[in-house]
Amino acid sequence: MRDASLPREPGLEGRTVLQVLPALDGGREPRLVLAIAAALTRAGARALVAAEKGPLIGELQAAGGEWIPLDARTRNPVGLMRNAATLSGLIGREAVDLIHVHASGPAWSAHSAARLARRPLITSFHASPDASPRLPTLARWALGRGDAVLVPSAYLAARVGAIHGVERARLAVVSPGLDLAGFDPARVPREANVSFRLAAGLTGAGRMVLHQARLDPAKGQMVLVDAVRLLVNGGLTDTVFVIACEGPERAGYRAQLARRIQAQGLDDIVRLVGPEDCGPGALVSAHLAVVASIQPESIGRNAIEAIAMGLPAIVSDDGALPEVVPAPPAASESERVGFRVSSGDALALAEGIGAGLSLEPGAHDAIGRRGRVHARRFSLERMQEDVLGVYRRLLIVGRRAKIAANH
Repeated sequence: MRDASLPREPGLEGRTVLQVLPALDGGREPRLVLAIAAALTRAGARALVAAEKGPLIGELQAAGGEWIPLDARTRNPVGLMRNAATLSGLIGREAVDLIHVHASGPAWSAHSAARLARRPLITSFHASPDASPRLPTLARWALGRGDAVLVPSAYLAARVGAIHGVERARLAVVSPGLDLAGFDPARVPREANVSFRLAAGLTGAGRMVLHQARLDPAKGQMVLVDAVRLLVNGGLTDTVFVIACEGPERAGYRAQLARRIQAQGLDDIVRLVGPEDCGPGALVSAHLAVVASIQPESIGRNAIEAIAMGLPAIVSDDGALPEVVPAPPAASESERVGFRVSSGDALALAEGIGAGLSLEPGAHDAIGRRGRVHARRFSLERMQEDVLGVYRRLLIVGRRAKIAANH
């Protein structure tokens, strides 16, 4: 039974939370900050965001947040100390209860201000620390010093723990916060589907297997081409493979990929499609999705989007992808949402694709339904719940520590 002499455990109503990030530009992290600000406002809290100006200021204000100008991109030691003083003053002036920093640049300043004010500090790793080898030592140190360190996958939690020496008690795996609203087969505009099919040259009723990712060697497009050759050698027919290229490509890589397709004699079977035709319109046309990354993924966005669309996914058994695609032997057959294969192994990938293509219609649809349910774990709404849950927990810990100190 709860001790009646203790005050009620704090929620977020009436609290002030300060988020810090480099700038309110159109990137993924600023969008997450906006979503957290909106969730805080709905919970009755005040949401402050300190950052350089950017095009999302209006959206932040519309969501109920308040923008505080801060030269948060600086890595100059004098600038970092100035930012620490600015944030410290802000914390006192606005009665900030909790600070959450989202990037390495302002991490040291936020850490210094939070410690001076004796306020809980949360830090977030949105990508692998391996991806930032040039990170200044101070920034790297500060980003791992949060009272809670948020990461979007268990894989990344292990990496951050190993590289930054963060103990498990301070690590919290939260949803990566993907906006999956458009990844619903029933909501994909017919024009998007038609546009993709025209771009990919899909005319018949045969099956299409989709590899949708950034055009980069790390995404494993070459491995897929070699796997398709093995499948064709084994007698595969009536199946087209589409490599849909998201975003900017590595210089010369598209030409290399085209040469590999030609060298394997697959011009009629493997199609290359540009970024303008990527997205839900491509996924809704597919029978299977392939995510053949040969380097560990921190989140596995392409796989999450695929299963959200109800597609069985064949993915590399590396990084965060096993968390996205449960499959035997790590999961039961009744939990399967796809197939996992050894990273960089064309033969294993061919076998995985073959297994997916061999599914009976009922099994294919059952996997798709499970995938759509599983994808919710990675949604924007789940991220909001996860992050606000961490906020509440830290406020409770802080309240109890004050009570203990006063007894």
